[in-house]
Amino acid sequence: MGNLIIEKVKYLGDKYIYESPKLNEGINLIVGDNGSGKSTFTYFIEYCFGNNIKYFEKDNNKKYIEIINDTNNYIELDILINNKKYQLKRFIGKNDIFINDGNDISIYPITRNKNKIFSDWLLEKLEISIHELNMGTYSWKLNFSDLLRLIIYDQDTESKKIYKAPISVNFVSDSLIIRKTIFEVLLGISSDEYFKKHDKLKIITKNKDYALSILKDFNQKYNGVDLDKIGIEKKKQTYTEILKKIYLERKLYLSSNANIGKKTELINENQKELIQIGLKISEQNLLINSTKIEYNKIFKLYENQVNEITEIKKIIFTNDKLNLFSFKLCPFCMSNHEPIENYCLCGSEIKDENYEKFVYNSNEYDIILKYKTKSLETIKIALNSYSKKIKNIKNELNDFSLKSKNLTLKLKKLISSIEFSGNTELIDNLNDKILDTKKELDKIEYLLEISIKKEELVKNYESLNKKCKEENKNFRTLHLKFINQNKSLISEFNTIYCDLLQKSSAGANIAEIDEDYMPIIDGGVYKNKSADVPLRLMYYFTILALSLKNKRVKHPGLLIIDTPEDSGIDEGNLKNDLRLINSVISKSEKKYQIILTTGLNKYPEIFTEKIKERFNKEENIFILKERE
Repeated sequence: MGNLIIEKVKYLGDKYIYESPKLNEGINLIVGDNGSGKSTFTYFIEYCFGNNIKYFEKDNNKKYIEIINDTNNYIELDILINNKKYQLKRFIGKNDIFINDGNDISIYPITRNKNKIFSDWLLEKLEISIHELNMGTYSWKLNFSDLLRLIIYDQDTESKKIYKAPISVNFVSDSLIIRKTIFEVLLGISSDEYFKKHDKLKIITKNKDYALSILKDFNQKYNGVDLDKIGIEKKKQTYTEILKKIYLERKLYLSSNANIGKKTELINENQKELIQIGLKISEQNLLINSTKIEYNKIFKLYENQVNEITEIKKIIFTNDKLNLFSFKLCPFCMSNHEPIENYCLCGSEIKDENYEKFVYNSNEYDIILKYKTKSLETIKIALNSYSKKIKNIKNELNDFSLKSKNLTLKLKKLISSIEFSGNTELIDNLNDKILDTKKELDKIEYLLEISIKKEELVKNYESLNKKCKEENKNFRTLHLKFINQNKSLISEFNTIYCDLLQKSSAGANIAEIDEDYMPIIDGGVYKNKSADVPLRLMYYFTILALSLKNKRVKHPGLLIIDTPEDSGIDEGNLKNDLRLINSVISKSEKKYQIILTTGLNKYPEIFTEKIKERFNKEENIFILKERE
C-alpha cells in the first residue's frame, strides 16, 4: 500500500502569496469563518493533484477574482510518498505539473494522451494499478483525480450522494461503473493479481478465437484441395529429378553442337552501362557523406536544445528561491521599487522591439519552455528527415551495387557465350519440356507453401487453445479466492461502518452497503436530511479505517474534510461525529494524514492542539496575502 502525506501548501503570484505552516502526519486543523479561505486551502491541494477547479477558470460564472486577476501565479505542494520527498508545481490555467524529486525535474500533462500523464506517475508511486474500463463504445482509464472523490469530503456535493461530484458531470464521469471502480480500487477489491489474470485470459481467449476463425476461413478457401504435406514433398522430389535430367540432356547436346562467337556490340553496351552505374555509386557515396555531416550538425543542435530545456526546468523551481522573477527591490540601493510595464529599471522607456531581456518571470519561463519544447519537436522532425534521406540513399546504393553485380555476371556470360549451330527444333522441344516441368514444380511449391501455412495455423490454434484452458483453470481458482477475500473485506467494512453510525448523530441501528457499495440504513427507513452528513462522513472514516488495518487496501491514508458544517448539521452533532475519527485512528501503526477545514469553534475541543492555521474575516486574516 502506498502512503501520501502533504507537508506544505504554497501559492505564489505577482499580487498575492500564501504559504502554510508545515503539516504533520495525523490530524491537521485549518479553522476559519465563511469566506476566509478554508475551502481555498483544499482547492489548492486538489488543483496541484491534477483536478480542475471551476473557480480558477476565467469563463466561469463564479470566479475566484484574486486568483483570476493575479499573474505569473502557481500552486506548489511539498509531499511525501512512501517517505520520499517530492515537490509538485502547477501554474494557474495550465495543464502540466512539474515534479522535483531532488535530483531531476520532470513534466507531465494532466490530460490523457498517448504518453504518460501525471496521474500515471502518481498512481505508480502509490502502487495502485489502474486497468482499462469499458462501457459500450467508450473506453477509458481512471485517474488519481477520480480517486479523490472518496478522499476529499467537500462542501459543494450533496451529502446524500456520498461520492464527491466530478468536475464535469455526464453519464460516463458519474456512471455507476465509475463509482464502483473507485471504491474497488481504493479498497483493493480490484486485486492486481486477479485483474492481471483476467486481462491475460481475455487476451488469450481473443487470440484463440481469432486463430480459430482464420483456420476456418483457410479450410473453407482450400476445401477439396489435397494438402498432404508428405505427398506434396514426394511429388516435388520426382519433378525436380525430371527437370535435372532434361537440363543435362540439353547441356550435352549444346556442348557438342556449338561454335564460339563474339557479341561485341552487346558486350560494349553492357560495359557502358556498368561504367554509368559506377559513376552513380560514386555520386551517391558523396551525397551520403554530405548528408551525414548535416545530420551531425542538427544532432548537435538537438543536444544543445535538450540541455537548455533541462536548465529551464531547473530555473522554474530555483528562481523562486533566488527571487529572480521580479525586481521588487532595487538591486543597487535595495530600496523598494515597483516595476512599470514597458519601462526599464533605470526609468527609460523601452522602444526598441529587438531589445534582449535577461530576467523573466515564472509565467514567461513556462512560455519559453513550451517554445523550446516545440522547437525540439521541429528539430526531431529534421533529424528524422535526414535519417530517412540517409536510409533512402543507402537503399539506392544497394540497388546500384546489385545492378553492377548482375551486369558484371552478365558481361562474363556474354564473353564466354556460345552461338549454337545444331538442331534448333530438338532444343526447342527440350526447352518446352523444361518450361512445363517448371510450371508443375511451381504449382507443387505453391501447394507446399499452403500445406505449411495450414500446419502453422493448426499448431498456433492448438497451442492457444491449450493455453486458454490452462489460464481458464487458473482464473477459476483465483476467482473463488477473490470472491471469498472480497466478502471478507465487505463484511469488515460493514462492521466498522455500522459501529461508527451507531455512535454518530445519525441514530442508526443497522448499516451496511449494497452490491453497488451504497449505504442501506436500518433496512431503508427514511432519515432526516441532517443524517446525510454522518452517513457520508462515516463512509469516508470507514475507508480510512480499513486502510490502516488491512494491507490489501490501496487507499493512500490521506483524508481531506472540507467544511462539513455547511451540509446542514447542528454544531453539537458535528463535534460528536468528528470526535469519532479517534476511534478510527486509535492504535494505528501505519502513517496517515487527516486535513480538516472547519469553522471557528466548530470542532471538538480535543482537536485544539491540532490546529495548524487560523483565518478570520473580522481580524482581516485571509488565506491570500498581498505581496509587499
